[in-house]
Amino acid sequence: MRAEDLTQVELRVRDAFSRGERLDLRAGDPDEDRLANSSRWGPERTVRGAALTWLLLDGAVAEPGHVPALRLDGARVDGSLELDYAEIPYRVTMDGCDFRDRVTLYSARTRQFSLKRCRLTRFYAANASVDGDLKVRHSQLDGLLNLDGTHITGILNLDGSQLSNSEGPALTANRLQVEDHIWMRCGFTAEGEVILRSAHVGGDLDMSGAQLLKPGGIALKASRMHVEGDMVCDRIKTVGEVDIPGARVDGVVRFWNAQLRNPERRALHGYHLQVGTSLHLNSGFTAEGSIDLAGARINGRITLRDAQITAPGRVALAMPHIQAEEVDLRMAERPQGLVDLRHAMVGIIRDASQSWPDELKVDGLRYDRFEDPLPPRQRIRWLLRDRSGYAPQPFEQLALAYRSIGHDDEARTISLLKERLRRRTLPRHARIWGTIQDITVGYGYRPMRAGLWLIGLLALGSIVFTAQRPIRTAPDSTEVFNPVIFTLDHLLPVIGLGQATAFTPTPGTQWIGYFLTGCGWILATTIVTGVTRSLNRR
Repeated sequence: MRAEDLTQVELRVRDAFSRGERLDLRAGDPDEDRLANSSRWGPERTVRGAALTWLLLDGAVAEPGHVPALRLDGARVDGSLELDYAEIPYRVTMDGCDFRDRVTLYSARTRQFSLKRCRLTRFYAANASVDGDLKVRHSQLDGLLNLDGTHITGILNLDGSQLSNSEGPALTANRLQVEDHIWMRCGFTAEGEVILRSAHVGGDLDMSGAQLLKPGGIALKASRMHVEGDMVCDRIKTVGEVDIPGARVDGVVRFWNAQLRNPERRALHGYHLQVGTSLHLNSGFTAEGSIDLAGARINGRITLRDAQITAPGRVALAMPHIQAEEVDLRMAERPQGLVDLRHAMVGIIRDASQSWPDELKVDGLRYDRFEDPLPPRQRIRWLLRDRSGYAPQPFEQLALAYRSIGHDDEARTISLLKERLRRRTLPRHARIWGTIQDITVGYGYRPMRAGLWLIGLLALGSIVFTAQRPIRTAPDSTEVFNPVIFTLDHLLPVIGLGQATAFTPTPGTQWIGYFLTGCGWILATTIVTGVTRSLNRR
């Protein structure tokens, strides 16, 4: 393409480009400027993609004292914008533009690239390098957004955009590297799979208020992702402005549990806003489909506060082998589907009983503590939502968490309940012996029971042998009978106090003596077994 091939409007774009000035082609009428009406835009608002490609690659002639930049608003771009393998040293900022064909930046190197309130059919920037921010904000993309292997030195900003792809994933970003934050907030919607597998994020991954829609499939696939900051999937929070000028709403806009705050100006601008039914400032993170974070490493916290995850009959939240300083699972409602936390390593777990899933997998889960430890029996019910069968590790880990915050009594209760559950898996003879240990000393975690049994048996023997005094074994013996010492002599199988050899129970009480001796052996054996087990656990 040559300069003489440019149309009148493209010449205006070239002149503004050379001076780095903004060129606004919008009519100023909110209805006329809607992207849905772009087919009515005339040649005065139509720019060819080939012309923009030529300007960015060959046509820049900087005017003295100016830095070239493409800043174009309200244009219809006919034809594809082909920038594969290109070196683009200019800033590109386009607002309210309608791209009728694809935008490709495969393996390109560019500066800040910003699209706002635009409509696209496909955005392909795999293996590209962006020296600055890559922004596709409040835009509509009816096709694939491909960022596989892309390297961004600044922020990836997809706030408020609507991605949809009926033929496959809405966003693929395998091995994406973003040195700052990824923002998918403020109404970001993806109808199709969002893939961030093995991505590396230098700051936060913020998906506050996002909606991921892939019913029956995986809404977010972020296995082996590494986030240096926090992963935030909760309600909208902003301390700046939410700007929706010229918007028209024929249905319902919701911002669940939104927090909008701007100390200096209005937080929400809605001039020329037309709402057909209602506007609700109330939006939180929603996923219709599974969330897969298997093997992800989050150096900060994972927040799912007030989130809604729906994947009936599937794994709703897969977090096996993850690493995170903190996980907040206080969701708006119970996730519909299984939550998999197997072999995860977490510092603090924040949860609430009303948002516990119906089914869990927690074998191998390791954590330092719960923010709200709850009574042991209630927390045990949390563990029992794992229906894959008895496993000792989750109970040992829970007892360790209680012990680490100084709740030793609760830790012993957890260990006792664990032994009772384990007993159900044993053969019949082992269950009988386990029941005896439970009744007598609570498997070593209730040693005071042994003292109570000893006192009770001592009282029984003393009363019986006081009523029916034993017979002296040797007529010439001078041993004075004492019913308490005589009973102790039967109850303590190892220690001999002399009463059992000097006196013999009468025939009517002989079986009481045998009973006391048997109880003594059982009590001693269970005490040794239980205490040994308890000491080994410590």
